Parts: sequence; structure tokens; C-alpha cells
Amino acid sequence: MPDPIRTNRSKALTVAMALALSLPATALPQTALAQEPAAREARERTISVSGHGEARARPDEAVLTFSVLAQGDSAKAAVDAASESMRGVISAMRELGAGDRDLQTATIQIRPRYRQPDPTRQDAGQSMEIVGYDASNTLVVTVRDIAKVGEFLDKAVAEGVNEGGDVRFQISDDEALLSEARRNAVADGKAKAALYAEAAGVPLGDLVSISEPSSGYRPVEAPMMRMAAESADAGVPIEAGELTRSAAIEMVFSLGR
Repeated sequence: MPDPIRTNRSKALTVAMALALSLPATALPQTALAQEPAAREARERTISVSGHGEARARPDEAVLTFSVLAQGDSAKAAVDAASESMRGVISAMRELGAGDRDLQTATIQIRPRYRQPDPTRQDAGQSMEIVGYDASNTLVVTVRDIAKVGEFLDKAVAEGVNEGGDVRFQISDDEALLSEARRNAVADGKAKAALYAEAAGVPLGDLVSISEPSSGYRPVEAPMMRMAAESADAGVPIEAGELTRSAAIEMVFSLGR
């Protein structure tokens, strides 16, 4: 026959263990529910701002693009004539200091040249007759000494360049300029956040996050030349101006009470 006292003690122990095991299961959700509004409030008490920064510097390089245009009775004759002139141009660029890495052929184009219809003839059967060909050879030259850009242009025209392109100025290593633009963007974002928090009458808290959507580069471009015949004696006048590097950031700050 079972002992009544021992049986009752065993039942009591079982009930106590069941209660102990069930307490965390009911207490944890209540704790999480209590913490959720506080976390939500902390997330909601933030301010998001955008910062913009720029930095400017004088360029130290120029990229020149120019072409030689030649005509011929056949496509080969036109290409040969353009190639001969361009060989002289390339040789002249090398004499001025351009290296292999500074010279790049951009395009070689061949176009048929047609006889224009006779406006005095009324018949509609006039055919488009090919009377010759145009060929062009385009060269891109990187000039690593801004002071010599005008000299490069003058020499190119003297050697046969007869179609203008463009002059594009650049900075050989602009990472320092970009870093300055980024610092200015961060300062701009912090100033905006402080201003908005002060206007709203709340203290500005810590920085929560910062991101950079994009950064920009605004080169200065100039028309290539008025064809150097206008200034053959004085040389082509060149003004490099300044280049602007820009940066944009997004910042999120917490707000105090």
C-alpha cells in the first residue's frame, strides 16, 4: 500500500516544478511587450538630413581631341591621305613630349561623297552618284603640362589637323580633392541637423548612421580652337579654370528629450 505522505509530497513537488517552468513563458512576452514601445520611440526620435560638399582645384592635365580629314577618288586613297597627315601629327606630339600612354586613336571613319542633284533638271530619276570619299582619323592626346596645351594645338594644326574636337581639363590624382568634398559634405549635414534640432527645441543626439549615395565630378570643358590660323603668331590662348569635385551624404541623428 502506497505511503500517503510520500505521495502527497511527490504531487506537491510536481506542481511546483510545473509552475516554475511556466513562469518564463508568460513573463518573457510581457517583458518584450514592455520594451517594444521604448524601442519604437527611440527609432522615431531621429532626424535625417542630407549634406552636400564641394572642393575646387586647378587642373594639371588636359585631354585634346582632334581629327585629320582627307578626300580621295577612292576609299583607299582618302584613308591613305588621312593616315599620312596623322603620322605627321603623331610624330609632332611625340616631339613635344607625349608618350605612348598619352596617344590614342579614337576613330577612323570613311564616308562616300555624292554628286549633288542638278536643280535645273526636273526629272525624278537622278541617281546619287558617288564622286569620291572622305576619310577622317581622330586622335586623343593627354597633355601632362597645362602650360604646353597651346603649343600642342598649334603644332597639331601646322601638321595637318583640320577638324576641331575639344579640350577637356582634368586632375591626374583627385582623391585628395574628393576627400575634401566629403569632409565638407559631413560638416554641412551636421550643421543642418544642429540647426533643425535647435529650431525644434530638442537636443541633438548621437550620429546613428551615415551613407554616401553618390559623388560627382564636374570638369571644365572648353571649345578646342578657333583653328590656329587666327592666332598663329601668338599661339592658341588657353585658360584652364578650376575643376569641382562634389560629394553628397545622408545622415541620421538621434534626438534627446
